[in-house]
Amino acid sequence: MKSQTKQRIIDEFAFVLLGALVFIGIMLVFWTTPEELPPSVEPKSIYVKMLPNSQKSITFKIKGNLTSVSLLANDSISQFVMFPENNFNVLGERDVKVVLKSPSSYGEYRGYIIIKGKGGEDAIEVKMNVVPLLSLTQRAFSIEDFRIANTGGEKTLDSKSDFVVEKSLFSSKTSTLTFGLESFEIEDVKLKLILDEASGPGYFVVKLNGNVIYRNKIESGGYFEEIPLNLSYLKEINFVRLEAENEGFGILFKTSYHVVRAEIKVKYKSYPYTFEIPLSRSEIDNFYALGFSSILVSDSQQLPSIQIKFNNQMVFIGKPMFRTFDINITKDLAGNPLLLYPNNNVSVSLITEGNVLFSNNILRIYYYSSS
Repeated sequence: MKSQTKQRIIDEFAFVLLGALVFIGIMLVFWTTPEELPPSVEPKSIYVKMLPNSQKSITFKIKGNLTSVSLLANDSISQFVMFPENNFNVLGERDVKVVLKSPSSYGEYRGYIIIKGKGGEDAIEVKMNVVPLLSLTQRAFSIEDFRIANTGGEKTLDSKSDFVVEKSLFSSKTSTLTFGLESFEIEDVKLKLILDEASGPGYFVVKLNGNVIYRNKIESGGYFEEIPLNLSYLKEINFVRLEAENEGFGILFKTSYHVVRAEIKVKYKSYPYTFEIPLSRSEIDNFYALGFSSILVSDSQQLPSIQIKFNNQMVFIGKPMFRTFDINITKDLAGNPLLLYPNNNVSVSLITEGNVLFSNNILRIYYYSSS
């Protein structure tokens, strides 16, 4: 009886100990779970000039891994700020648009846009100066000449049809394809072959500038092969030599291959040209438009279609009608305000086949200033 009582006490103690360990584990998880950090916002201040009863969109960037972020405005600016989006999550960073609507009365209105997260808050100081008249100011600077190309897929550099390569003890026949490369970055170059007849014990061999890149025995009956050309072997002018080769006792016999078609194909990489546009805080806050002008030089009679992106926003797609190219951009093609930063990326590319030199490039930033 005493033994059973002792066992019951041990069981109850073990149960209590287990419960305590579970409780400690839960508390450790709770204590060690990191809290959400406060949001971080850029820029820290915005100063805009506006006419009475006008509207302007501004954007700012929120950084952090945040949940349930809310926005609000205070002080005299609060009744003139609208938030198209509110109560959202942020993963890494997010651009947020707000709308300012100016009152009918002149003067300066101040306040803060407060960005609240679970871990804290950050704020942007906003100053809105309502003035009777605004004038456009511009800053212009030149962009170096640049060339972009779109090859429209593969290009044939050289080709030959219906010929024989052979090798025997006393004779041989070879064939050579010759090609040069344009000054664009190459994606790949390859030799396309169609053979239909083969005889003899030897090999079909391909040499690029004297380097063996292919060596194989091919049977009769139709054969197609694409042979990539090693880019490290390429020069300004290149020679691809097709020949037959015998070895050992095979030199006593004749090897022959009939080539239906051999052609060199190249595919160039098509990269956009990119450049940076620095903007001051005043140019960002009071932005009106971005102007870009250029003289387009192309060998073709019709210019290819051009695509321009500003901070990855599509701002132009089209085929210029004239060699003098001049556009003004106030919004992207979807009608959204441009996202503006102290450093902005512009990319220009061709979306149809062509080769264009952009010369005499001038970029203009238009922004408001009070007179």
